[in-house]
Amino acid sequence: MSEPDTMPKKESSKKKGGGRPDFVTPEYIAAQRAKREQAKAEKARSNAELGILPVEPVFNTNFRKRPMLAICGKGGLASGAAFVDVKIMTYNVLGQALIRRKLFPTNGDALKWRWRSKMLLSELKYYNADIMCLQEVDLAHMDTFYVPELKKLGYDLLYLRGDGKNHGLLICWRISMCSLVESESVVYDNDNGYDPADVDAKATVPQARTRNVASLVALKFNEQDKGGLIIGTTHLFWHPHGTFERTRQAAVLVRNAKKFASQIDRRWPVFLAGDFNSLPFDSPYLCLTKGKETRNTVHSYEILRSSWEHEYKRKESDEEEEVVEGDEGDEGDEESIDWPEERPELAAAAQAVVAELSPSTPADGQVPASAAETAGESRQQASIRKKSTIEDIMELHDNNNVLLRSLYGAFYRHVHPENADLELRNGEPAFSNWAFTWRGLLDYIFVMEYPDRRACDSADKREIVQGVSVLELLRLPEPEEMGEEPSGQPREGQYPSDHLCLMAKVRVVP
Repeated sequence: MSEPDTMPKKESSKKKGGGRPDFVTPEYIAAQRAKREQAKAEKARSNAELGILPVEPVFNTNFRKRPMLAICGKGGLASGAAFVDVKIMTYNVLGQALIRRKLFPTNGDALKWRWRSKMLLSELKYYNADIMCLQEVDLAHMDTFYVPELKKLGYDLLYLRGDGKNHGLLICWRISMCSLVESESVVYDNDNGYDPADVDAKATVPQARTRNVASLVALKFNEQDKGGLIIGTTHLFWHPHGTFERTRQAAVLVRNAKKFASQIDRRWPVFLAGDFNSLPFDSPYLCLTKGKETRNTVHSYEILRSSWEHEYKRKESDEEEEVVEGDEGDEGDEESIDWPEERPELAAAAQAVVAELSPSTPADGQVPASAAETAGESRQQASIRKKSTIEDIMELHDNNNVLLRSLYGAFYRHVHPENADLELRNGEPAFSNWAFTWRGLLDYIFVMEYPDRRACDSADKREIVQGVSVLELLRLPEPEEMGEEPSGQPREGQYPSDHLCLMAKVRVVP
């Protein structure tokens, strides 16, 4: 007698009104994969008994190699001074769970994990970074690919994913260079940016439950008296109209990174790398890298305002979309979002957090009067009860009192001026994402600049902030180098993801 099928039936598990089916979980995906592998094994045995030999398809798993470009400049270190040279990479590796044929209609077998994984591993081996920040890392491939392969290469690693997501963030560090001191996660949906130490701070309301997160680690160099560094990675909200929420998430990221660093060692430099889903002339980038007077152009502010006014609607179910043959897709994931109007408990939870963190009433009992406060509602509760404003988000950035410096934005024009537009892109390269439907720069490596650690008077012209110099940058191609259309990545013999990795060799002086 056969065992009863314990898996829930697809016909009865579809959510009311469309959307992602309830049964699509990491456990369900693993079970489906095991069934497919079993079927393949049975077919192989049957073919072997019939004398039918498998025919291995031909696929070019080579990738386009790019050089590191050295930044000219005299070192300002005294003889015998301590320092550590570190190669830091950021790379959105393209989650297999997110691939749909309609988004990659011309990419053929380059989408299949059996080939992409070989190209990706070869690429990671070739560039040989000391620290890697990877985004869109599939949970389904962690135990079978990322953990064993990266361990073989000498890395330790930390994986983090948002609630219910089938892909996440992976920070890897070379064991021979450094070791983990502490780690911390940032859940943007649960973080309203409120700082109880700032009496003027306002809590903010996430525009949607995006399930985006950030991962922070403190790494101590193994060599004695060489100090260490803080590094974090994130993948900000993906939505085309999500500039407002991305700008909020960017402020929350910096606030948490700054606080985390202060708890470890404030002398250690702080690097933030990842897919920020923001162009160099959009508000998230400008608010991170520019002062109050220059953080928003007219163009960027209009985009920010439009995003603030945007009303999200639940996406129709994509159950019928074609998943890449032989791979494990989920039913939505990145595009499945819980909108505020459908989740009133988010507002209630946010109010509870604000009530708990609200500063105590002044000794004289006097607080600024308002209609809400007259009705017995605190200032923080009143602000979170309604939609957060652009001014609220700007205040979050102001309260951080630090800026981020882009390593490529600061130095790429010195090594590849043809691909570094200072006027339109703040010195950044043209693109790091080259897909069928869209191309542009979304990925960055930043270092935190404290007000008292600027490098303007440094003898080393490669110093970007006090104690950190940029020695080399990995070259990025120009648009015309991507070849004839269709050229959207990933593509056989070219690149294994629709993003290109960025990498910088930096010198850290304790």
